Amino acid sequence: MSSAIRIGLLRLADSAPLIIARNLGIFEKHGLDAELVVSPSWANIADGLVWNGLDAALIFPPLAIMTAMGHRGREINLGPGIPVSRGGNTIVLRGQYIPSCLDTDDITRHQNFEIWRTGLRRRPKLAVVHLYSTHFLILMDFLKRVRANPEQDVEIVIMPPDRMIDALADEEIDGFCAGPPWGTEADLRGLGSIIAGSADIHAGHLEKTLVTTQRWGQSSPVLLQDLQAAIGEASRFCMNPCNFPEIVRQLSNSTTNDGLALPPEATKQIMPDQNNSNAMQFNFSALDVDLSINWIIQAMQAQRWLTSINIKRLHALGWLTPASVA
Repeated sequence: MSSAIRIGLLRLADSAPLIIARNLGIFEKHGLDAELVVSPSWANIADGLVWNGLDAALIFPPLAIMTAMGHRGREINLGPGIPVSRGGNTIVLRGQYIPSCLDTDDITRHQNFEIWRTGLRRRPKLAVVHLYSTHFLILMDFLKRVRANPEQDVEIVIMPPDRMIDALADEEIDGFCAGPPWGTEADLRGLGSIIAGSADIHAGHLEKTLVTTQRWGQSSPVLLQDLQAAIGEASRFCMNPCNFPEIVRQLSNSTTNDGLALPPEATKQIMPDQNNSNAMQFNFSALDVDLSINWIIQAMQAQRWLTSINIKRLHALGWLTPASVA
């Protein structure tokens, strides 16, 4: 008998292991009857976890942590879950042939960013997928490196990742930080330039983790083991270059045809192990996860999202390692 599980995800290429696990029968092989729920926004994902609409979700750690802390209406037990993807986020700015904002000295970085910013003749509007996201933290680090004030020099707005292309084309926003394949798609369309990404700011960071609610799996080690085995098998499939054409095909299928309606060429270009430093990855070691969580926790503390009480709670939920708190 299969165990039913409803998993929330967004239209992003690093959802590939879940799409592959469902479409190739890997979930079923491991005794799981998985329903993938494609949500319109990360807020919907968080609410689904809190208010029993979802049993699990593919989510970035900051939002999982803040959801566990009660920022969606009530506290919920969400541990670190199963690591699924690393890196893949990109920062895009409107325009082409933008001078380097990273591969130079501090003064030149600042000057180049100012040339771009003042050339817009308005305060730039930059989108991130959610406030409590790795994308926001990466964008904050980027702005710090170019010596830009995030409160005065730019305006930051929240927007679902699959809306950012149209928003950039319509001049609703002037740039964004989002997951794959949307930065590559903006670049291919000539709407903007990728000027930084995960590889430049926090190489190899944990991007998505599959968290489960206590009511579904945290009380049943066998269920979690089955889920971990299924995700592990699907991730290995996704890391094999021989499978990339099939993965791209499935991700670019319509949502009514078990896909995510992703742009095929952009998705092809961000497959693992391509000659692209910002390509998504699905391979992990325990050290990878520990170091990445440490950076994320410290960045969240710097934003004052977490209190000492929160830190104790995160220890209890298993998010923290001894080196996590500065």
